[in-house]
Order: sequence, then C-alpha cells, then structure tokens
Amino acid sequence: MPQRIGKSDIGKSLDRGPREFKTHVVEKEGNVMLVAEKRVIVTHPSNSIKNVARLMREYDFRRIPVTNPQRRLEGMAVAIDILDFLGGGEKYNIILLDYGGNFLSAINCPISKIMTRAEFLEKKASIDDVVDIIMKKHTSAIPIVEDKESRKVIAIVTERDILPFADEFGISVGDAMQKETITSSPGMMISDVSKIMVRNRLRRLPVIQEEKVIGIVTVFDVLKFLGYGEFKGIDAEEILSSRVEKIMEKKTITLSPEQDLAEVSRLVKDTGIGGFPVVEDNRLVGIVTTSDIIREIYNR
Repeated sequence: MPQRIGKSDIGKSLDRGPREFKTHVVEKEGNVMLVAEKRVIVTHPSNSIKNVARLMREYDFRRIPVTNPQRRLEGMAVAIDILDFLGGGEKYNIILLDYGGNFLSAINCPISKIMTRAEFLEKKASIDDVVDIIMKKHTSAIPIVEDKESRKVIAIVTERDILPFADEFGISVGDAMQKETITSSPGMMISDVSKIMVRNRLRRLPVIQEEKVIGIVTVFDVLKFLGYGEFKGIDAEEILSSRVEKIMEKKTITLSPEQDLAEVSRLVKDTGIGGFPVVEDNRLVGIVTTSDIIREIYNR
C-alpha cells in the first residue's frame, strides 16, 4: 500500500526531522518557524548590484532580502531581475538611460534600483500561508518578519523547506508537470534566452535539438557566463550574443510521465536541482518543478 501524504505531513521527511503540525499550534504561534531557516543572508539597499550578485553566487541563493540596518524589510533582490538589468528586459534601460550605456558604472549602482517588492509573512503564520503565497505569487522564497509593524527579518522559508517527501504520492509526474513548455535550441543567442526567461519569469529552459532534449539552461548559467559577481570589463550585450550551447548543462536528468511524483522530491533533495524535463519516447512532453509538487499535493 503506497504511503500517501497530506497537508499535515508536510515537513515530516525534511532534513530537520519529523514534525507534527497541529491546528492549535498554528493558531497560537504559527508552524512556519518549524521549517524556516533562521540564518538569513540579507543586504542593504545601498549595496551594489555587483556585490549582491557576488553574494548570490557565494551562497547559491536566487533571492536575498534587502533590509535597513535594523533589518527592516525593504524589498527583495532577485537573480532574474539582475538578468533583466544585464540585458534580458526593461531594466536594461537603466544602463542606457541613467548611465549612458556605461556597464561598469551601472553594475555599481545600488540594488534598490532593481529590487522588487517583497512578499513576507509574520512569525505567527502557518505553512499553509507559505504555500498560498508560493502558488499565487509564484515566488520561491518568503522572508519571515517579527511583526508587520517592525518588519524585522528573522527567518526565511523557501519552496524546498516545505517540499513533501513520501515513498509514493500516488500521483504521476505526467499529472503534475507543466505540459506547455518553452524551450531553447543550442544555436539560440543567450540574449534571446535571457529575454524569454525574464518575460515569462522562468528559471530554466530545456534545450532541444531534432526534437530531443540535449541539455538545460538556467538563469544561473547565464549569470555565471556573464561573470556573476565579477563583471570585470565585460560588454553584456556582446557576450549575450553568444550561443546557448556554450553555457547549457549537457548532463541533464530527465523523468518519464509514468514515474511517481515522490521521485522528483528525492531528486531535488539529492541534486539541489529544482526542475527536470519530462521525456516520453525521446521527446519532450513537459517539465516538472518544486512548485508543481507543492501545488499538486496541496490541491489534492
């Protein structure tokens, strides 16, 4: 008999050990703090885009809360917004209009120029509140604050912190995956891929050649190619004219639609990768991510 999982089971198989989340605990103090990471890397609004990019690379974070010296939440620094700024979208106009196209000056401008509004929760919130924001706002990390008045950041919770685990969910990858998948070809310019990622807020694109998956390209791949956190004298526009085949990850893990969704959770934990192409008869039929797992488990 397969072991199934429900809302009350979220977190039982997390690295932090078994948890039992009971309603009276949620009402009293909020169970989000049981899974939230207390050690939070934050940055100041005046810190440069270059330095924030270096922080993201060093700690392998895609999102970093932006706070004042008292740790009051001011916004969120997001990797895809840095990509937008470097040439993927509308934020590139900051380089052109505010800095006369001088890239080196622009990357030293404050992160406040491109930070986004931060969704946050108070420490009394529940894991259900986290899931609600992840599903509705399509965000992968949510700062936890002491209270709404102070907005002092005390923790952060991510998709992976609430990712459910089980022997089986009884749900197939095919039922949970995104069937409409935007892809890249190996010969596509990195600038085009960047614009697609920024426009659609996508973290990764499968790379297809002759209808077969030959790799995957992520936001981090593009930023690393640009000299993520270094940016020493580069011309972003010139480098973004390079081809995807230069930066794509060729050793790509793929899944089949028939596999149980629990296998995706295990792969996320084992590899640190947040999404996988789904292949049937050597042909791409979808993509499945941590967000899809969370959405599918909670919807059921």
